[in-house]
Amino acid sequence: MPSVLLSVINDLHSDQRVHRTCLVWQEMGYEVVLAGRDYPNPAPLDRLYRTERFRCQFRKGPFFYLEFQWRLWKLLRREKPDVYLANDLDTLWPNAYWAKRRGKALVYDSHEYFLGAPELESRPFIQSLWRWVEKRCFPEITAGVTVNHSIAQAYYAHYGQSLNVVRNVPLLPEGGLHFPIDGDEAQEQRRLQACAELQIPSDRPIWILQGAGINIDRGAEELLEALGQHPSAFLLIVGSGDAFPALENAAAQHGWIDEKVRFVGRVPRDVLRRYTQAAHIGFSLDKPKSQNYRWSLPNKLFDYFQAGIPVIVSDLVEVVAHLGEAGLVLPKTSAAAILEAVEKLLEPETYRLAMKSAQEAAHRYHWENEKSTWEALIQRLQGDKTVHVWSMDRLEPPVYGGTLEVAGQVERLIEAGCQVVLHATTNNTYAHSEALTLRDYPGVQFKTYRRNHWAIASLNRPYTVGSRNTRSLRRALQTASGKHAVQGSHLSALRFPAAAVLRWHNPESLYYRSLSEYSSGFKRMYLRWEAAKLARWERQLALRWEGPVWTLTSKDAQHWKALGGRGALVVPPQKRFEGMPPLTPASEQTMLVPGKFSVIENDRAARWSANLPLRIIWGGHGFSNSLRSLASAKNVDLLELPSDARMAQAFNEASMVLVHAEHSLGLKLKLIQALYQGRWIIAHEAAVAGLDWTEEMSILTYKDPQSLAHAVETALKIGWDRARAEKTHLARVPWTEPLSVGDLIA
Repeated sequence: MPSVLLSVINDLHSDQRVHRTCLVWQEMGYEVVLAGRDYPNPAPLDRLYRTERFRCQFRKGPFFYLEFQWRLWKLLRREKPDVYLANDLDTLWPNAYWAKRRGKALVYDSHEYFLGAPELESRPFIQSLWRWVEKRCFPEITAGVTVNHSIAQAYYAHYGQSLNVVRNVPLLPEGGLHFPIDGDEAQEQRRLQACAELQIPSDRPIWILQGAGINIDRGAEELLEALGQHPSAFLLIVGSGDAFPALENAAAQHGWIDEKVRFVGRVPRDVLRRYTQAAHIGFSLDKPKSQNYRWSLPNKLFDYFQAGIPVIVSDLVEVVAHLGEAGLVLPKTSAAAILEAVEKLLEPETYRLAMKSAQEAAHRYHWENEKSTWEALIQRLQGDKTVHVWSMDRLEPPVYGGTLEVAGQVERLIEAGCQVVLHATTNNTYAHSEALTLRDYPGVQFKTYRRNHWAIASLNRPYTVGSRNTRSLRRALQTASGKHAVQGSHLSALRFPAAAVLRWHNPESLYYRSLSEYSSGFKRMYLRWEAAKLARWERQLALRWEGPVWTLTSKDAQHWKALGGRGALVVPPQKRFEGMPPLTPASEQTMLVPGKFSVIENDRAARWSANLPLRIIWGGHGFSNSLRSLASAKNVDLLELPSDARMAQAFNEASMVLVHAEHSLGLKLKLIQALYQGRWIIAHEAAVAGLDWTEEMSILTYKDPQSLAHAVETALKIGWDRARAEKTHLARVPWTEPLSVGDLIA
């Protein structure tokens, strides 16, 4: 039986998130060990899994953290689990050390945005120490979870590592949720019963503020002030926090205790549920005083939903995103704003609709639904219907060329019901201001690795290959269970399983040789040197690769065989595009020139197009200062860093699309997009060489500026109408309905 060891610094008795996590791993067939200190509650734990606890001599401050790290490190040295699970940053380093040393999976559960906690933001030096730990350990994580999308996106942007979201939602109550089946009258009856049990006045508006973090400056002070101005409301404050003494003192001075407010300490979960059921309105009033608070998603919000009561909340991004129509958002946290919101919410129809939305939310946000994320993560670690896609570059906007093909593979694999882990490399830092949001590819785990720049000094191994053979990538492959799809020769220095699929995009050696022909000086020398090393590497790769090989075209398959490789299967491009060739002529005679313009051949395509007799649009990125000057002089429009939707619109609006190439290697993904969405395609002869295309596809070819001008003139003369559009669409079907890698690999 596989084993997992979970480490936590919190009180093992009260950390319900960790306890629920332990039960999921146990249900999935793991032997579970929960490790932590025996303070503040040293009483024995009665759990269905094993617990390991140690005593720290220090209980707070820097010496406590140092001692805790040492004692956890020693415990992990003794234990030898198959999976190390660190809860929050203060347990991550010892887990990362032993997981890496033993070649085991490391899972991270971030309960909050640790570095954004107010106690760290106010102490920059201590925060910098924890930031160092995070930067050092985060690349070692095999998989991870956090409590909401804002924190997940922040980690992704900083480290290129995506975390799944597991919210802190409650368990379903015994017997399940009664609403909305039994109706509003039954809910009111339950409220009255709770009031009677707890001796709460039932004929007054009941407010509740609950939680384990009712701390100073988190809205409780303003709520108490609003209570004093309300003629009849009764407030329940249930839980704990450092604001309690001041709140109790203020209430006592006004004579409100037991008359207008009741302070209830920490109570068992079932008692807390009864207090919440007794209320009319729940409050969550945290202020955005720190980054941690700005991204917080308090547990009490979901407790209010389970009681079926509407909520008044402060304007925090995650709270608002989950609230929906189940309450009201305060424009600012003040007594006046609270009273205004209460008056509005208690209007009968408003209250009825908000209560219904809260009940609906309760059916969404509970542990039986939420734990499925953990189950999927565990299955992914085990390799169950999981595909690891190894990409030369990360998916960052604008996605182009090879990364478009990778994106297409990911989309097809998801369609086939696979879990996907996308491993990608970057020449730059992990952080990326334009990083794709995780919502663009839901369910995909992203893992980004830095390339090794020193690999350029190798005399034998190509830089494109050697720079991607790093310790981090080798470590990731060591713990990557499932099937593997490797993109091109770039990552082929890693030792993949024998059944791994090689997606052969094109012979990189010939590509680099073609680039050298249009370069000069030292750059030309370097490109030729790299091309020679790649040619040798590709011959060796073809002879030793054991698994299937998929090529984009039959020409690439022939080249692979010529290198000495076994037969390859032609699998057309996987990137699909929405839409079809427009049925009507373009509103204006325009040519779209798409591409990454830092590439020499695309730069040349732009310059060739600048003098054509129609409006020119260059769409993409990597424009040099020289190209920008030319665009300004020639009145060329720049469509810089377009989104997928904006680029699709540009393809759809243009009279024709220019697809330039100066080698016949691989397949231009911009050609595929044009086949889906474009009218006329003006393609360089090299771009369509060896491909099965016909004139019925509305493709005209060229090889130099003169023949380019002639092709454009021909397209303008023939024009575009519905009959040509329909005929073109039918002719392009073989390229727009390709074989799916999802069907092949799943």
